[in-house]
Amino acid sequence: MNLRYFLKGTLTLAFALITASAWADHNELNPNILQVKPGDTVKVSRIPGTIYLRSQNDPDDLIWDRIPSYSTNLLAAPPVHQSVNLRFEEGATRSKHLYFQVARTDERLYVRLRWKDETEDRATTVDRFRDGAAVQFALKDVDTSYMMGTGKDQPVNIWYWHADQPQIENLAAGGFGSTTILEQQTVSGSGAYIKQQITKDNEWHVVMSRPYKASDKYDVNFERKTVPMGFAVWQGSDNERDGNKRVTHTWIMLDTSLDNTPTK
Repeated sequence: MNLRYFLKGTLTLAFALITASAWADHNELNPNILQVKPGDTVKVSRIPGTIYLRSQNDPDDLIWDRIPSYSTNLLAAPPVHQSVNLRFEEGATRSKHLYFQVARTDERLYVRLRWKDETEDRATTVDRFRDGAAVQFALKDVDTSYMMGTGKDQPVNIWYWHADQPQIENLAAGGFGSTTILEQQTVSGSGAYIKQQITKDNEWHVVMSRPYKASDKYDVNFERKTVPMGFAVWQGSDNERDGNKRVTHTWIMLDTSLDNTPTK
């Protein structure tokens, strides 16, 4: 069903989905976007059952205009090997603003990401690299390393999108070099490259989603009250790949409590 036919009479409810945490600040350029720092808490928005998405993972469905949007700053990932530093000029600033939204229906949890990228890089060749993005969840608590987990006792679940294929990889890791593709590939998604009149304003829009209930011991459990969450972006035009990426340093806390749903 098309979302547009169901918006009338439900907009008030949709706009009332959630507010940000007490620690989030309004973006100076757009008061509807809340600036989030590592350690802050954001809430999952509840999509009412009376609203239907055009398709399961449409990155530009109208519903995203009515769900709270957050902004966070990504910085270069700490090098895990000396060779990583050699690929970038010493002292170079490699920050990037990432905008994200998190919402759920009764059946699925959705994460939508968008970020500016002047070039659309969909393939990896000898001297070119693909664009990509990932959402990472700690399976335990905040003392889990945001650098892909802390050994087998404190692993992470990673949803990994890259621009050269439509599938989202559902991964687990317990530290650098331990990334494993899970047997249960329950995560799906879609990405769209949006060109603007000014090239520097071009953006990637990506949605990733999964059934709300976990089906593997390494799938993140959203039935916990809070889940540590982080992000990564690879910009191919900047030669980013593998451990060369921009990430959230330390966790953002995702509040999944059911009282985020307004009563009728």
